[in-house]
Amino acid sequence: MKKYKKYLIDMITIFGTNALIYFLSQKIITNYHLMGSALDSKIPFIPSFFIIYTLWYPLIIFTFFVLYKKNRNLYNKTKLTTIISLVILYIIFFAYPTMVNRPVLNSFNNLGTFIAYVSFKADKPVNCFPSGHCLLCFILIYTLLKDNKVNPYLKITLICAFFLIIISTLLTKQHIILDVIGSLILSFTTCIIIPKTKYFKKLLNSKS
Repeated sequence: MKKYKKYLIDMITIFGTNALIYFLSQKIITNYHLMGSALDSKIPFIPSFFIIYTLWYPLIIFTFFVLYKKNRNLYNKTKLTTIISLVILYIIFFAYPTMVNRPVLNSFNNLGTFIAYVSFKADKPVNCFPSGHCLLCFILIYTLLKDNKVNPYLKITLICAFFLIIISTLLTKQHIILDVIGSLILSFTTCIIIPKTKYFKKLLNSKS
């Protein structure tokens, strides 16, 4: 267990802090910009995709674990990229808070609608742009594509799962198309552009 101590501390720190800030942001922010388009309204609401949507946290944690075991250098780079991405994400949330319209659910009759019902009750449809779910998915898809040490079959499985989660954010009405596009642009910035800077390299070397 000792050899995974750093990994456990990293995950608890990063995602514990993420959950705390997200919770506080919903208490602090009061004015939101409603977003959505005619194209978004044409996307069907499919509650069964909530089963896929809820796999986000376990898959993120598992993928980081795989990277920690198989490719420590890439793990450290991805961890730093994730931290920078989340900082930028929350700056956007506070600078331009957004919300989306969601279907009204007053009951449930299967697993998908049950998860949707609980999710809608527990989580407000706010702080949507960019999508944090899609952001981390895009980052880890990019990371897995760059990796050369993880089992290729596992890589393909994880990449497909992350793409399904991205699709699920739209089909569960948790996000709109612009949220996904915003997260793609942000992930491109933090995965490709920022790592080329001296500041990123200096931070990476100091944390390694």
